[in-house]
Amino acid sequence: MSAAKAPLLFLPSAVAATMAAWQVQRMQWKQGIVDEATCNMEQQPVNLLQGTVPEFRRVAVQGVYDHSRAAFVGPRPLSYEPKDPAVKLGMRPMLVTPGALKSGFLLVQPLTSSDKQHTVLVNRGWVPPNWKAQWQERFAALQPRGTVSVTGVVQGSEHPSSFVPHNDAQAGDFFWMDVQGIAESFNLPPDTPMMQVLVDETTRTKGEQPSCSEGVYPLPKPIANVVQFSTMPLGHFNYAVGWGCMSATMAYLAVQVLRKGKR
Repeated sequence: MSAAKAPLLFLPSAVAATMAAWQVQRMQWKQGIVDEATCNMEQQPVNLLQGTVPEFRRVAVQGVYDHSRAAFVGPRPLSYEPKDPAVKLGMRPMLVTPGALKSGFLLVQPLTSSDKQHTVLVNRGWVPPNWKAQWQERFAALQPRGTVSVTGVVQGSEHPSSFVPHNDAQAGDFFWMDVQGIAESFNLPPDTPMMQVLVDETTRTKGEQPSCSEGVYPLPKPIANVVQFSTMPLGHFNYAVGWGCMSATMAYLAVQVLRKGKR
């Protein structure tokens, strides 16, 4: 083989090495987000109404829900398996219905402070699909009245891919979490903050007291599942190892071909 063509043998190895390096970068970036979120959630809750709070910071607020307004974001699957036996029992009708868990929604409502000076958006958790269709006729009446104490974390807007449909606020269709869009649909300022209610599955404590008077819904996300990616840092690590091994193997084979060519 000519000296000019010899470097081409190492091209596959170089491509695999580049992919391995990219996976390492993605792993480090996502791990940084996870670490920051974990640090924020370990701190004591602060009052969300007292100023700007970073995403994933633990917050608390007291106020009254406006049950005449509700946004249902989805459809989307329940992204975790509840550990609380009581929750599993309450979900049994959903669990035995094929495909039912693939079409739920995240329930978002405005909550106004006791002095009526501030309003925040609250992602209360996952609800079955019939909640959207029967909200005013049935489920709104089951929600907590009067002052509610809510704890959770600050939540920002999602960044959907090009395959996700556009939200239609006028039709009440929100396919992805758009904090500003939901706030404007409620005639609230576009900078209205949003918080996400959480549940501590260790103590089975729900970050909303009191909550719905019937059943287990809305289902808040567990604290351990707040930061989720389609590929978590460990997944990127495994991919990086795979690409790295592939790069080393192809480099070894290229060297063997060159040695045979010199004989």
